[in-house]
Amino acid sequence: MDVFLIIIICVLGLLLMYVNIYLLALYCHPEDGGFGSSLFCKIVVVLGLSLSWCQTLMLTLDVTNEREQQGLDMHLCWIIIYISVFVMLVFLIPLAIFYYESDDEKPICQRISLTIVQEFMVLVFAFLTIFLTYFWLRDALVPVTVQVQDAALQFESSEIDLNVDTFTITEEKQDHIATTIDPITFTIGLMCFLGYFFLILYGGIGMVALPLDLVCSYGTRPVFKSASQAAEKKNRLKRLVAQMIGYAKQLRDMEKDVKCSTGWWSKRKQNTKVEKRYQKLVSAVSELEEEFEIFLLELNMGDANPLVYIFKLLLGIVLFIITLAWLLHLLLYVIITVDGIPFSPWLNKLFIQLDVYNVAFLSVFFFGLFTLYLLWCVTKGNLVFSMPWIFKFHPMKINETWMNSFLFNIVLILISSVALCHFSTCVFSQYTRLTTVDLLFGTQIKYLKIFSWAFENKVFEYSLFSWTILAGIIQMILKCRKPKLLDQIDQKKKNLKGNYEIELKELFLK
Repeated sequence: MDVFLIIIICVLGLLLMYVNIYLLALYCHPEDGGFGSSLFCKIVVVLGLSLSWCQTLMLTLDVTNEREQQGLDMHLCWIIIYISVFVMLVFLIPLAIFYYESDDEKPICQRISLTIVQEFMVLVFAFLTIFLTYFWLRDALVPVTVQVQDAALQFESSEIDLNVDTFTITEEKQDHIATTIDPITFTIGLMCFLGYFFLILYGGIGMVALPLDLVCSYGTRPVFKSASQAAEKKNRLKRLVAQMIGYAKQLRDMEKDVKCSTGWWSKRKQNTKVEKRYQKLVSAVSELEEEFEIFLLELNMGDANPLVYIFKLLLGIVLFIITLAWLLHLLLYVIITVDGIPFSPWLNKLFIQLDVYNVAFLSVFFFGLFTLYLLWCVTKGNLVFSMPWIFKFHPMKINETWMNSFLFNIVLILISSVALCHFSTCVFSQYTRLTTVDLLFGTQIKYLKIFSWAFENKVFEYSLFSWTILAGIIQMILKCRKPKLLDQIDQKKKNLKGNYEIELKELFLK
């Protein structure tokens, strides 16, 4: 096997492991921070993310193994990977979630026993579902073309002339061969089918959100403040804070006077007056807090490196090109067909041509790049969307994500990665032809009764393409608007140059 390719895979593996740990540290809630806190949950999170990336690296290894005939037992490797994914989904992750969510005040033995009971229920449900679906839907109907031929046989002495030219095809028809899939392959297919829904949802959002966020971060890059401007605004804010405190003390004295006053009508009138001033003061304090937050943001902008925003812009442009290449590939190879034949092999041709010109490591590299990018988009889509309307208790927010939310979203990413492998095998079918994963997904799982209609009619490919376009339009409309924070800054510069300060003065002087 190419030494250069092995080095690339090892470096990518280490890099992706670092990214996994970085994401964990970035999003983890401070109360879950530290090495010792929720250690088991953190190990499971890193393992889950690593398994999702590992599958895409295995695709490149499988392609290389088939091209160079290295003799690696890739079928065994894939089975080990997917058994590991299944164990993570139905055992390790639920176990970590149940233990994490158990009451800390209870004895450790009671927490463990309750966790075991809950995990047992999950295992019963999972295996019962697999058993019932496998019992009824384990058959695969593999399509075949049957040709009926007539032969004009010429006999000379005891020899028979079986020249191919003497055969004539008289009938050709389509038929199916029924075969039974083993339980492990069926379980992989079930995970793949379920994962497609999250692959489409998150992948479609992420394919646009990933490059768009990078480009927009350059467009909304900070305008650095000078030292004199910062000092001037700081003094103004200090003066306004002192005024607000003075107004609050006046309001407190007014409330005391109201309590001491007599007469229902007089007290009601004074209460209304106090309430009006209180609401005005609350509004002014809220605006002042916003100004102070903006001041802190602008103050910290001086420490930012301008080259970071240029790098984000360039990276965003490159990722936009990759997204467009993905969409064009889906359009030309999957969606547009002529007599059932793809209009253009597009990226398949690029990868195959690189093989022809004896730069196979580049073809494998670009193939891995496109598959890893799609998984990156799925991860980005999960972080952006995180199912806020369906799973409201598991959002992904920087420095605000609890470990149970992390683990729940790892389930979604991990099951999406199984579908991603099948998707990559289908859309790059010319390049991945005869690989082990192609035989696994393209021959056995593709024609299972429960999935065959969706796979044969390219439902998931059409859905991903359509949803990416729709999600892209929505995100571009929202992103092209001026950010709300900058709108607030401009509005304050125009309308809050002492305006609310003057209004408060006039109100409290009445």
